[in-house]
Amino acid sequence: MMNQADRRVAEEFAGFEKDHDVASVHRALEMVEAATRDAAAGNTAAVERAMSLWLHFFATLDRAIDPRWDVRDVPVRGAPPPPSHGNVYPSGEVDPRSIADPAARARYEQALKASEDYRRWYNVQFQLRRIEEDAMRLIGRMLAARYKGSDEDKRELERLLSGSLVDDLRKERIRALMPHPG
Repeated sequence: MMNQADRRVAEEFAGFEKDHDVASVHRALEMVEAATRDAAAGNTAAVERAMSLWLHFFATLDRAIDPRWDVRDVPVRGAPPPPSHGNVYPSGEVDPRSIADPAARARYEQALKASEDYRRWYNVQFQLRRIEEDAMRLIGRMLAARYKGSDEDKRELERLLSGSLVDDLRKERIRALMPHPG
């Protein structure tokens, strides 16, 4: 079943890479959560397999998240049109076909396209970060249910992290979710 989950998660991420539909990543998260939900504490093989699936999910998600994204750099709608016959129009309120100068029209169309591309990219990145928050919450729940924070648990987690493709920052964030003994 887990091999099927790996394959289906990979297919969802491939779909995301093709069309940037964040719903694919959300479905991948749901699949990972469903496939790992029943990994019983004490069943080392099941917990290891569940963690492997989670770590694979995070490694793939982290490649999709662009570190250049800045929540404060909110996209604006449209682009300022070039002045026409001395008139200055508000952004996005001019039909490019109404611009007589072909060079100015082409620049305006490029600016509109760039604005729309940025808006789409910004929204995808925003949504990926929400999925990332959900995923961290879910893996935190799994860690809390499967581990007690013993030295043995920490060694097991370290072994799994060291063999994964997740970056050092993600490893630190996952380590921070490990329950503390007591």
